[in-house]
Amino acid sequence: MTTTALQSVLKQKPLGLVFDIDGTLSPIAPTPAEARLFPGIDTRLRELSRYAKIAILTGRAAKEGAAMVNVEGLTYFGTHGLEWCNGLPSPTNLVEIVPEAKAYIEPGNRIMDLAERELANEPGILIERKQLGGTIHYRLAPDKDHARQRILDVVEGPVEQAHMRLGYGKFIIEVLSPLKVNKGVALRSFAQKMDLRGVIFAGDDRTDLDAMEAVSELREEGISGLSIAVQHHDTLPALLNQADLVVQGVEGMAATLQGILEYLKQLNGSR
Repeated sequence: MTTTALQSVLKQKPLGLVFDIDGTLSPIAPTPAEARLFPGIDTRLRELSRYAKIAILTGRAAKEGAAMVNVEGLTYFGTHGLEWCNGLPSPTNLVEIVPEAKAYIEPGNRIMDLAERELANEPGILIERKQLGGTIHYRLAPDKDHARQRILDVVEGPVEQAHMRLGYGKFIIEVLSPLKVNKGVALRSFAQKMDLRGVIFAGDDRTDLDAMEAVSELREEGISGLSIAVQHHDTLPALLNQADLVVQGVEGMAATLQGILEYLKQLNGSR
């Protein structure tokens, strides 16, 4: 897709900009706790919020994603859309969860308790708990195939018994609710709530494919849309094929954000 097509979307009002975090706004780190936004991203998001409705759409818990980005005035979706908060979470601005998902909080906790006990001595495996279920990382495992199989041996049966489901990404296995809630559903809800006439989404991993497909669907419904794939050495071909625009790494995404900001300033007569 050409620069002209990108600019065509940016001319729409209201405009929505939706971003994944890890691998999109933040370089992939050995562990989730070590990840940081690419330098200058927070400033660009803050400036962009003057011209567009902005949502952060992450597999992290909403509270953790919001703490990482730390820009007020954005909508933060966590756990692939199961949680959200309008603005930064606080004691008076609570993270909300899809009501139907609440029944899976307790079984999700049980499964994560089991994973912590059974996988505690496995090298390179890191468990990230969330309000509902969680993510088991094995990027640092010396034998990734063994680690993946060991994780499945521990959680696959209990997940099935709890009528939950497993999700997969780059060296992660997720314990998820069985609800049909994903990044695509979250993006559509954001577009409807904000009455968007244009929407741009950027992501880099398997779960971002749902959001890209939602952008295509919205286009068919008359909303101007564009999806951006942030390419790394292991990016799924399906993601690259679905995207309207491909940028190289988080550095490329940062440069694209800067270009979007400059164009929106020009459109609005700002400096």
